[in-house]
Amino acid sequence: MVEISKHMFDSTCRDVPCNVLLHPWHEHCLASYVPTYTHSLIGSAKFYFIIHMVQNLMKGKKILKREELMKAVEYYARSTLFGALVSGTCGTFACTIRRLLGNKLTYYTYILIPNMINGIFILLEPPSRRGLIVDLFVNLVIEYWTRTFDRKGYFSMTKGKQTLMFMVGSALLFYLMRLEADSNRKTPLLWLFTPEKVRRKTEDSKTVCPHAGPCRPFILKGFLKYFGIGFGFTMLRVLGPRLGTPLKALSQLRWRHLDMGLFFGSYIGIYRAVICYLCKTHGADSAMYALPAGCLAGLSFNFKPSLGFAIASLTGAFKLYSTILYERKIIPDNIPISVILYCISQGVLFHARFLHPQDCPGYVVKLTNSVTNGMDKVIEASLRQMVKSVA
Repeated sequence: MVEISKHMFDSTCRDVPCNVLLHPWHEHCLASYVPTYTHSLIGSAKFYFIIHMVQNLMKGKKILKREELMKAVEYYARSTLFGALVSGTCGTFACTIRRLLGNKLTYYTYILIPNMINGIFILLEPPSRRGLIVDLFVNLVIEYWTRTFDRKGYFSMTKGKQTLMFMVGSALLFYLMRLEADSNRKTPLLWLFTPEKVRRKTEDSKTVCPHAGPCRPFILKGFLKYFGIGFGFTMLRVLGPRLGTPLKALSQLRWRHLDMGLFFGSYIGIYRAVICYLCKTHGADSAMYALPAGCLAGLSFNFKPSLGFAIASLTGAFKLYSTILYERKIIPDNIPISVILYCISQGVLFHARFLHPQDCPGYVVKLTNSVTNGMDKVIEASLRQMVKSVA
């Protein structure tokens, strides 16, 4: 889909009534709030129900405790309210800003600034979830900018460069995670694997490796477990939409559907194998071993190349390093940097969703469609019809 540039938007949409571009389902702003917030609440409830259900199922029997159930309900309610307010207030804030500017709508006040302002609702999420959401959105912004620069020819993001990025990111990330394991802090990360703590050598130690028992079963167990997780994700994506016709769904399976499982499985298998080899070679464990282990494990990226994964490995490492900087008071802790980052990221991504869709990450398109209960497509269609009619 073709992007809408600043010049194109300002020349065609500056004087257009807000009901055309912000709430096409009703002419008046106040009257449009009822369907806007209703759809936002319904869409957010459905979207976060699936996410929280999966997260709670991963807790196993622990979720059956009364305290955990109460916490799960509270967290789900807070997430739903967060999504509904972000989705609903976008139009509210945009209409308000338009009136303050003399009934003029600009390229930046259409989506970008309203969604930067309502990003403050991230504070509704509990701190344990908030950090992961910020990580996700920062990763998506970097992915969006990378796609944009690649398309415009500033640099070429080839598969080889993405692999190198993932190898370096994995090495740094695993190293910093093993360092952090020796401290009392615990930084929430959006990552699929937590490496074992460094084993301190004692007289009672029967092994120098960071695990109990023989190495081969440990390595194989890791491979099979994460292969199963990766393959399970693929099955949900492939078979989920076709559950009504299971035989037809199974007929769609191909060898390429093993890619995610092979990526996850070999990633963990190679990492554990290298760690064990280095421990046995040197007779002791060290956090430094995570550097070559993570780097070599990154070669598994070739099974399922993903710019998002490559970026996430580097941003995860940067987040862990920033935690060290906070502890050393190099970064002041009285500035809410994570909230500011989220507000900027949300504004940029939702702006890209409507005006630069060719570079916008697919997850953002699915997110806006789910949380708005499909109303984003109505807004986009109205916007493009207006630009097309004037152009």
